[in-house]
Amino acid sequence: DLDTETLELLEERLVAFEGTVLVVSHDREFLNNVVTSSIVFEDGNVREYVGGYDDWQRQRTQRLAATASRDKGKSTEKASGSNADAPSAKPAAPTAKRKLTYKEQQELARLPDDIERLEADIAGLHQAMADPSFYKQPGELVAQEQRRLKELESQLSTAYTRWEELESV
Repeated sequence: DLDTETLELLEERLVAFEGTVLVVSHDREFLNNVVTSSIVFEDGNVREYVGGYDDWQRQRTQRLAATASRDKGKSTEKASGSNADAPSAKPAAPTAKRKLTYKEQQELARLPDDIERLEADIAGLHQAMADPSFYKQPGELVAQEQRRLKELESQLSTAYTRWEELESV
């Protein structure tokens, strides 16, 4: 076990690190703060989930509920008569309001600058494409810039969606 200061420093450095690190830990909070993907051994299989421990639990619960409802639907189709004998599903437990992880806080702080940069890049491409001489370039260059514009617009949409998600937490 690490002391709090060392653990926080380790979390900070791992979040800033742009490479890949395989982490094995019993510390759920540490995993929530640091990891972007969880590899889990369950039911004799290896599955990958996006996010930390809490994200894995939430996704696993959703997957199990979807499987259960799908199985229930299949058994309902096979059964004849009324559904009165079918067991009723438990109502979903209310989700507790959670706090942003350290990594999510850092991401939320970066998003406005990222969005601003993407918008500026898109505006620059629109301006360049509005000039008739732009289309006098070789067709491959024009197509490349059009693909780049679509990619930037997709990234911008994703950034806005993520910003809304993080702001709603």
